[in-house]
Amino acid sequence: MTQRSRRRIGVLIPPANTAMEDEIPRFLPPQVDISFNRLSREGRSLTRESLLSMARSVSRAAGDLAWCEPDVIVYGCTSGSFLDGIGNETALARQITAETGVDAVTTSTAVVEALRAVGARRLFMITPYPDDVNLHEIEFLTHYGFTVVGWDSFRCPMSAGVPLIAPSEVAAMAQGHAATIASCDALFISCTNLRIMGAIASIEASLDLPIVTSNQASLWAALRRIDGPMAESCGRLFEAGAAVAA
Repeated sequence: MTQRSRRRIGVLIPPANTAMEDEIPRFLPPQVDISFNRLSREGRSLTRESLLSMARSVSRAAGDLAWCEPDVIVYGCTSGSFLDGIGNETALARQITAETGVDAVTTSTAVVEALRAVGARRLFMITPYPDDVNLHEIEFLTHYGFTVVGWDSFRCPMSAGVPLIAPSEVAAMAQGHAATIASCDALFISCTNLRIMGAIASIEASLDLPIVTSNQASLWAALRRIDGPMAESCGRLFEAGAAVAA
């Protein structure tokens, strides 16, 4: 069998997620393709129970996605991969690999790797989640050695409201906390259904520190796992990734 000249990333996404499909393809490097498949979910509210219900569809969704012969599979949900308990975020990736034979990573793991790659220890966090999910995320980040100095949220009760948040609204929220963010090493913007990748460079320039977002980190981690070239114009994280690869 001849080796394929192109590499492929596979992404499992929640049913209401439209941002990953819109954002990530615009930042793919040459010779890398992407395929998406949807998980199943019980309910539309941003609750722990609803988000964790997606895990029950992993076998079906990953098995179908494997037909596209991806080189890596991303479980593309931040909250849905950390809410099951500290350390359990890697279990979904192990399950996917065991059932498909394809290397896998969750967005939560990608975020931790990305924050470490930019040298972050002290973070400011912005999310669209209700506060109970936010508190779980702070616990998750703290477990992995990060200090969440401050945070703010759009507190969306339903998944459908998240992609309606404009990048300018996220940027304005960050600017409103500029003084606190100045004492941090990085700004973390959580949720794979929040469109912000196209604004990363401008917000980084304004705040003068690295930004890590869920979709950006997911793409970065996937490219690292397939030894792909780093995307351009997607923030300091990709510059750090290129330096590590070199």
